[in-house]
Amino acid sequence: MHDALRSGLRDSIVVVLALGAFVARAAEPQTVTVTGEIVDSACYIKSGARGESHRTCAQKCGDVGIPLALVEDGTGTVIWIASVDDMETPNAKLRPFAGRRVTIEGSWAERGGAKILLLRSVKAAPTS
Repeated sequence: MHDALRSGLRDSIVVVLALGAFVARAAEPQTVTVTGEIVDSACYIKSGARGESHRTCAQKCGDVGIPLALVEDGTGTVIWIASVDDMETPNAKLRPFAGRRVTIEGSWAERGGAKILLLRSVKAAPTS
């Protein structure tokens, strides 16, 4: 009787641990890759300013705290970007690429209808 109880308890513990590992893995954010152009959000949204001709302005806007964003290739969607780390702006990492195409690797965060891309890495996109 004790052996059956011990065996049943052991099996239950194994099932709970396996389920816990599955849930933890499912909660990890999925890595995504997005390609597009880095813009300063204010000038782009107000006037459509972008590209190499707007590069210096976009860098200055980013320096004073205006969020740099990504205009996704193919969709034209403005993607808001945040740092993976708390209390850090992604602008310093994005600034060198202002007005240029990049590929960003990160994960999505969403709440209350707002969606941001958490920046893990950024690199120049291959020329198309």
